[in-house]
Amino acid sequence: MAVVRAIFQPVTNGHQHASELNGLLAEPWITSVVLSSAFANTNGVAEVAPALRALGNRCKVFIGARNGSTTAQAIARLLATGVEVYLVDTAMRARIFHPKLFIATGNGVARILMGSANLTHAGLFNNIEAGANIELDLAEPSDAAFLDTFSNGFQTLEAAHPEHCFAIQSGRQIVTLLREGVLEDERKPTATSALGAGKQGPNTSKKRINLPFKVPQNRTRTRRPQAPVAAPGTVMSVMPQYGALLWAKPNLPTSDLQQLTHGNNPGVLRLTQARFEVNGQRINQATYFRNAVFGALAWGVDPNDPGKEMADVAVSLVIAGVYVGDFDLHLSHKPAWAAGQANYTTGLHWDNAVDHIRKPGLIGRTLRLFAPSLPGGRYVIEID
Repeated sequence: MAVVRAIFQPVTNGHQHASELNGLLAEPWITSVVLSSAFANTNGVAEVAPALRALGNRCKVFIGARNGSTTAQAIARLLATGVEVYLVDTAMRARIFHPKLFIATGNGVARILMGSANLTHAGLFNNIEAGANIELDLAEPSDAAFLDTFSNGFQTLEAAHPEHCFAIQSGRQIVTLLREGVLEDERKPTATSALGAGKQGPNTSKKRINLPFKVPQNRTRTRRPQAPVAAPGTVMSVMPQYGALLWAKPNLPTSDLQQLTHGNNPGVLRLTQARFEVNGQRINQATYFRNAVFGALAWGVDPNDPGKEMADVAVSLVIAGVYVGDFDLHLSHKPAWAAGQANYTTGLHWDNAVDHIRKPGLIGRTLRLFAPSLPGGRYVIEID
């Protein structure tokens, strides 16, 4: 029968996920280990690196990516220990790989740490984290079934989703993933805004919570990957900040993504109703985009078509959670289009952003349009 012991770091005196995990990895009966964490950084990996080196290829590590947290340096540090490293990239921002499971298996016995702690220094030492240390007797059918749920799950993830759960085999591969925005760079933190905003008051600057805190050592042994390089001709600014959601269009068709195989691609994202609601009411697409969403822009009459207006719009483009650049695009608005198309009067021209959205993997995803976070700033278009 399973024996369960609670972990409540650092609230309960002596509870610490780093020591619990190192104790698990040092069990003399281990035949295989699976470690799973949503996030990882080098200071977290460094705390278990000696134990991982001792295990070598008996250990598989699954780490989440495209989450704004897992770093290239952490993955490189894991790879250097000799364990098998797998990255889990869901290729979307709305769903990430999030399990925190540390499983050691032997002959007839297993031990699992599960809870909220990630393979980061904060998760192993300083965050308020809850978890459980579970000792299993695999002669008990219920204990064996409990373990099999996770073992079979990771095997399925690896076998059925090889494009999204894949082995890391080289530093060059890590650098490529860094450049593509799937991994973060610890030398360049991406956080560009505070966690909250408001009027300063007594709660703003109150004393920090009085719990044990361990400062990470400055570790620089891992070779640092090269900095990300933007695609030629792409302008990169600071990470985009999202304003209010202005519109969403689910199930993007090939025409909006300029991927028609028959006929001409229009080069335009049709700003249709898409059943989008504001204050509980469906928008009127004939006027909503021209007057409400983009009403503050400098519109002018198209000299070649007196019935059409044109405007320039500054946009930051985020695809599957990766910021790919800033683009100055064009809008066109023509009320007469409503009669011909019956569903839109305003279009966004993809212009020099077209190569970023003309990807088969984006078909069927959802496009969201966000207002600038500050007056005069860039709109954000996210496809996820």
